[in-house]
Amino acid sequence: MTYPIPHDEVARLAVLDDLSILDTRPERPFDLITEMARDVFDVPMVAVSLVAEHRQWFKSTAGLCATQTPREHAFCNYTITAEEDFEVVDATRDARFADNPLVTGAPHIVYYCGVPIVAKGRRLGALCILDRKTRPALNEVERRILNGMAEQVGREIESRRVLRQALATLATSMDPNLLQ
Repeated sequence: MTYPIPHDEVARLAVLDDLSILDTRPERPFDLITEMARDVFDVPMVAVSLVAEHRQWFKSTAGLCATQTPREHAFCNYTITAEEDFEVVDATRDARFADNPLVTGAPHIVYYCGVPIVAKGRRLGALCILDRKTRPALNEVERRILNGMAEQVGREIESRRVLRQALATLATSMDPNLLQ
């Protein structure tokens, strides 16, 4: 399967690497957002997806068991390159996704809407809502809500980076004699 590659792919991947978020443990702030999105949009599945070089990794999910998928299967590839939110109301009828293993097999995605997660000025992934059936396109209010949630995810990622930097600075400035 082919997928779009962002024009800033090298810089985007460098930011993702610098943030040291891939393969980290679940964190409640991200889980709250996915759980809230599942309830607000009445969908069975939600994910905070980060698109790495060869895979899509999920920082948080609600209703999904997977922790990652191969990048070539990721709908979020389209979200990180789209000018606007990326929505597919029926993936079974969309030539880009009809043969996708995530559509033809578990979790049987039919509907997808993703909005970019931005940190350090780069689109790192998507907050996406998913359903096993077709749904009408989101209205303007729903889009604003989903975008607001994605902005919060980006802020959480940024705050993790700031905290990590502060802790590193503190550790290097501590008097080693205090640790004895």
